[in-house]
Amino acid sequence: MEDITFIHGSIILEDAVLEDGAVAVRQGVIFWVGPTADCKDTSDKTVDLGGFYLSPGFIDLHVHGGGGIDCTVGDPEALKTICRTHEAFGTTSMCLAVISSPIEVTKKALNAIYRLATSGTGGCRLLGAYLEGPFINPSRAGAHHPDYLLYPDLDIMKSLAVSAGGWLRIVALAPELPDADQIIQWTAKEMGLVAAIAHTGATYEQARNAIQSGCILATHLYNGMKPFHHRDPNAAGAVLTEDGIFAELVVDEHHLHPAAVKIAYQLIGMDRLVLVTDATSVVGSGDGKGKLGDQPIHILDGSARLDSNENMLAGSALTMIDAVRGMIDMLKIPPYIAVHCASLNPARVLKIDDRLGSIKVGKHADLLVLDRTDMRVLYSYVSGRRIFKTPY
Repeated sequence: MEDITFIHGSIILEDAVLEDGAVAVRQGVIFWVGPTADCKDTSDKTVDLGGFYLSPGFIDLHVHGGGGIDCTVGDPEALKTICRTHEAFGTTSMCLAVISSPIEVTKKALNAIYRLATSGTGGCRLLGAYLEGPFINPSRAGAHHPDYLLYPDLDIMKSLAVSAGGWLRIVALAPELPDADQIIQWTAKEMGLVAAIAHTGATYEQARNAIQSGCILATHLYNGMKPFHHRDPNAAGAVLTEDGIFAELVVDEHHLHPAAVKIAYQLIGMDRLVLVTDATSVVGSGDGKGKLGDQPIHILDGSARLDSNENMLAGSALTMIDAVRGMIDMLKIPPYIAVHCASLNPARVLKIDDRLGSIKVGKHADLLVLDRTDMRVLYSYVSGRRIFKTPY
């Protein structure tokens, strides 16, 4: 592992941009950050950024697939394709999300994620599994197959966690369902995992109680939720007004109106919004076709849709760099704010911000070199090792 120093860059920090800055990496860890003029370069390699952005790598908590592969495939080598596909779009760490599926399929998928996480992908970090279903509300299921939905069952939940071999990170469910609170308590309090509100018809009061019981994340805010109403604010209203909960946003023109993104930003702020892709196997698939679970999907006008119902969004065809660009464009904000929502906040959700999520001394050197004009990803690094170089 070679030491490397980046100089003459626009360094995207947690709450600002350091112009003409330098970052020194030693043994895969950020050793020094400061002005280029103060840098004492003793590295094996020096990279002159020429004013390009140096950004922390993006952490995507919610990825269903990529490269033509859905994560229910149950094969660690195939899952590796998903991770490596997203490297080109700025993702240096991710959680793989398992959509509602037959229980044995879900167990096999979780076990494959565990096996790949322990062996390593060779590039993008696999942080663990995101269980999206089966304990969700059928009335808000979206592209989840109705035959695979279940009422919350703690014994089933525990068996799924066993299959994940200690690599289950996020459990998303509808808090209004019978016995959902048992799973929230077990997930958040006993196991120390992330409990998330998802695909829900919960009232404001039910969602608020779930937050107070331990739900610290809202799965793709607005989407899969009973709509906000001024006399009945529902789950979205609780997420927007309660402290202590992070909110995922799928920022593209298909999932969210810019006004909805602006409302979330103004009410929640930059420290609790989490950019995710909800990406499916169509990302990087070549022919724009793939599967979500066992359902065929395709890209239509830039969005992922079920073959069986083109009116139904099926996850997304979004990438993290496009999510960052989208937030910048919709809100007219400085790039560091969008990057903050794509890197530090997801690290905070998983409580790994002591070692990932920002350019700070002592953290892993998971870094991106971005074109200053269009935010195009030029290089991606994990622990100081380059894992992607743009061919253009």
